[in-house]
Amino acid sequence: MEFSIIIPSWNNLDYLKICLDSIKKNSKYEHDINVHLNEGNDGSVEYLSNEGIKFSHSLKNIGLCSGSNSAARLAKTDYIIYS
Repeated sequence: MEFSIIIPSWNNLDYLKICLDSIKKNSKYEHDINVHLNEGNDGSVEYLSNEGIKFSHSLKNIGLCSGSNSAARLAKTDYIIYS
């Protein structure tokens, strides 16, 4: 079973790295990671680009729900997990 993991973030690059590293280390299943960056003024845009992780981006904080929905639109699987 393949699923998509949706992760909203707001200028939390250090915590985002911990989250992504944990998913990579501990997941036994195929997954698709989709992040939404609210602002992303902390280097998150560059980090996700370099890591090849799909993400959406807003220049201002559009909030948790709108950000999660934006990232969910990137999902290509039938199952979605909100983180």
